Amino acid sequence: MRYFADCHFHAMTMEHPNFAAFFASFYDSATGLLTANATQNYILTPQMLRGNNLLYTLENTLTAFERPIGETFAMMEDDLEGRFTSEEKERYEPLVPYAHMGKFSIRGMDYDRMLMIPLVMDFSQDQRENDKLYYSFSALDKITQYAEDTVEGMRWYYSNRQDGLFEFYPFIGIDPRLHSERFLEDFLSRYVNTSHEFHKDHEIPQKPFYGIKIYPPLGFRPWPADRETLEKHRYLYSFCERNRVPIITHCDDQGFRGVSAEEAWKLTDPAGWRTVLENYPDLVIDFAHFGKQYAYALRNNIQSLGMRLKKMPDSPWFHTIISLMKDFPGVYADVSFSGCAEEFYAELLNYMKEQDEKTRSLMLSRILFGSDFSVNLLKVESYTEYYSILENSPLSDEEITRFASINPIEFLGLKENGGKLPG
Repeated sequence: MRYFADCHFHAMTMEHPNFAAFFASFYDSATGLLTANATQNYILTPQMLRGNNLLYTLENTLTAFERPIGETFAMMEDDLEGRFTSEEKERYEPLVPYAHMGKFSIRGMDYDRMLMIPLVMDFSQDQRENDKLYYSFSALDKITQYAEDTVEGMRWYYSNRQDGLFEFYPFIGIDPRLHSERFLEDFLSRYVNTSHEFHKDHEIPQKPFYGIKIYPPLGFRPWPADRETLEKHRYLYSFCERNRVPIITHCDDQGFRGVSAEEAWKLTDPAGWRTVLENYPDLVIDFAHFGKQYAYALRNNIQSLGMRLKKMPDSPWFHTIISLMKDFPGVYADVSFSGCAEEFYAELLNYMKEQDEKTRSLMLSRILFGSDFSVNLLKVESYTEYYSILENSPLSDEEITRFASINPIEFLGLKENGGKLPG
């Protein structure tokens, strides 16, 4: 069985995010979106502001979030099968749909299934913040309902797409700050799968989630200062290291926030994970978006300028992640959302070509393909367009196979022939 994996995407409805926390994040920053610098090639690009592009993009994105989760999965597959049309699509539409005749195909390489990793985020509320509101009430545990909705979405897809290409290995979000240790213990034991086994076609295991999703911009600090919170973090890390449960953590300077932009940058900096990895060196963790930084304030230094001149990644966080890869065996990075930019893959290859053979081989084995759908609709028109950018990138067939097929299975630690862990 050959798999092509999307290691990072989102399926949620408007009920799941914590919008109160998002709006509260601007209270502590007088400059709000300006400080976040979202205009610097993230969403509000000059191209986006031309004509009706911004309105079309927002409507297109919100439409994807209005559907039940199962229907979102089906919509993504329908897109790959070429069932949607637009004037813009003529620019990037493949000669043959990526999904056809029961296979996923890119550059003539066929895959039997698509291994899909939807990420479920923990939007639970902090009681202290909630108490500040006029309409205050007991803080909500939003992760349990979101988890159940995701499972129901997978069940709907399997029931309605009996010949579908997608197999789901979702990650569950958890923020130890917002829950008791007893809740953490019960939650992890109830939802997280530690078998490292491929599940059968259209089967949802009793423990349906294969990894943990962390999202620092909501206020999560990898190694908190206060002892009580740190102990809960350590429980989570111990569980993941002991059971080889992988983690995906958000790692670019944009996205949904629950704190000010400045605070979100501090919490998201991958350097904050070094202490975690020094204490849990066998932890398996993927730094999403490869540490891309859009805010000019974070790239205004000599090293970044030099990298821009050489057409290489200019984000300091990118180089921090490479350093962590060299020092710890379980560190990965994914290209989700970053791959919306056509120049991204060229810059990544330019960097790899300048490295010694050992570093090139290391990077080749630690990079994961991901889309960041539906969030990526802020930069591309469709799921198909995102794959078109990959197909037309300067990546070799070998590199695409590594990033989207071999590495994801190793990252998940899924058992292959004879029950042997890959790698």
